[in-house]
Amino acid sequence: MAADLSPTLSKSIFEGAGGSYGTWSGADLRLLTDAKLGGGKLVLKPLGLALPHYSDSSKVGYVLEGRAVVGLTLYGETKQRILRLEKGDVVALVMGSLTWWYNEEEDSDFSIAFLGDTATAVRPGDIAYFFLAGSGGVFGGFSTEFLSRACGIREAEAEELFGSQPGALIVKLQQKLPGLRASRADGEGIVVNAERVAAEINVKSGGVAASVTSDEVAALGGFGFSVGLTRLEPNAMRLPGFFADAAVQLIYVAKGSGRVQIAGTDGNRALDAEVKEGYLFGLPKFFAMSVIAGGQGMEWFSIITSPRPAFEQLMGRTSELNMLPSHVLEASLNVTSDLVKLLMTNGSAHDVFSPPSKT
Repeated sequence: MAADLSPTLSKSIFEGAGGSYGTWSGADLRLLTDAKLGGGKLVLKPLGLALPHYSDSSKVGYVLEGRAVVGLTLYGETKQRILRLEKGDVVALVMGSLTWWYNEEEDSDFSIAFLGDTATAVRPGDIAYFFLAGSGGVFGGFSTEFLSRACGIREAEAEELFGSQPGALIVKLQQKLPGLRASRADGEGIVVNAERVAAEINVKSGGVAASVTSDEVAALGGFGFSVGLTRLEPNAMRLPGFFADAAVQLIYVAKGSGRVQIAGTDGNRALDAEVKEGYLFGLPKFFAMSVIAGGQGMEWFSIITSPRPAFEQLMGRTSELNMLPSHVLEASLNVTSDLVKLLMTNGSAHDVFSPPSKT
């Protein structure tokens, strides 16, 4: 089981002058296939354009750095939305939406991590894309006879129209695209910045945790999952806990580093590993997890396969362990009352997050 949960970096499937795209596959991380989840990371270089495409999976993106202009057409809508995304934005993209991504900055990269539901994907465990333009685009599967008739143009014109872009996935433009005006109204119900999401837990020198649900991003109402944003302060600890509603969590380390331990349902240590920025790992249903941040702290972005996740603390002030009658705890652990009192006293000092030890 430990090998199945081992944190992994994305595998590059495209690199070019305009940017790159990496993916996590169910072939490399079994949990993705089992839980029908997937992940990817898009990087756009200055003036990089990700060509118009559809996805076979509903997903959420978290902007890691930079700014970008994004075109989005939701299924059933007749007008394209144009969004401007920046660092810290969380954006919900429903399956079947048409999008393109453009970095209009001339001196900085744009990067975003995606996590999504691949239950209806072509290959569960993998997020796939279908492009309208470029080498490998869907129109390459039709003859010029069909394309010319569909467009009402001559075959020579159809050949030029659909065969002039030699690039694939991401291209680098020679000059800025004119006339792109992003609208804040276009992002309503689709985008929220992490700074505007109220923290559910905020422990001084410990950490901050917030959830993004359909309350903050209406589009998530049809997804069946929610988003978690967590920041651990340097050397602080995320106390052990699990999802009591059988949810699975897929976690992308957005910043910093730390050590993660995951305990299986049979009491085995399913994972004990160091993780750092760029790594992806998962928490299976009913498995318990704890994290100790490194010297620079640790931040992660995750999706949880529950619209209203129920996270149960195993240790800390509000944990079930701390609520058990002392005599039951003594008998269950086969220890003295003094040791139980020590647990009750010290174990109640913190909840969810524990600041670094002073000793």
